[in-house]
Amino acid sequence: MSKSGKDFPDWETLYKSQKIETMPWYNENFDSDLEKELDDRKIINDGKFLDLGTGPATQAIWLAKRGLRVIGSDLSEAAINRARKIYANEKSVNFIVDDILNSNLKDNEFGYIFDRGCFHVLSPADRQKYISKIKRILKHNGILFLKCFSDKEPRQEGPYKFSQNEIRYLFSESFRIDSINETVYQGTLDPFPKALFCYDKSIA
Repeated sequence: MSKSGKDFPDWETLYKSQKIETMPWYNENFDSDLEKELDDRKIINDGKFLDLGTGPATQAIWLAKRGLRVIGSDLSEAAINRARKIYANEKSVNFIVDDILNSNLKDNEFGYIFDRGCFHVLSPADRQKYISKIKRILKHNGILFLKCFSDKEPRQEGPYKFSQNEIRYLFSESFRIDSINETVYQGTLDPFPKALFCYDKSIA
């Protein structure tokens, strides 16, 4: 058990040893909450998108299909090497190894960031550092689309779980939170875990 109270796998070892289609967060389809948000706001072929913690890389590919310029980042070199091999012909996505807590990404580089699983596996001690890094690499008025486990999810195992109030407390100093919706986390678990989908705009 880690000091944070959660015992997560070593991501590099996991991506080297486990079939990716069996991982709980694997979703071959476009995340339906993000797709709806992009459709509603008519975000297409507009700006640069970071798929943070890209893992299986499916979401990065769906974003690229919308005409967006995409970087898919992950701290697991094995995950990135797999993505580069499988999607070698997808020229509008650049896959890179990067740890958001010690990120080498440029200041004000992205108009949009999608986090579908990074934030909710970070220790509580790292959350403010994460927020400061996201704020740094987002453009002013850039948008963070965040999906995380909800405190309404009954499973004891898995990522940290958050209430809407906790998300507002953590992010409100650096972001204007336009919406937080109760939803599910699409993947290989049955039933899908309960989740929150948040739309946050950088204000500083």
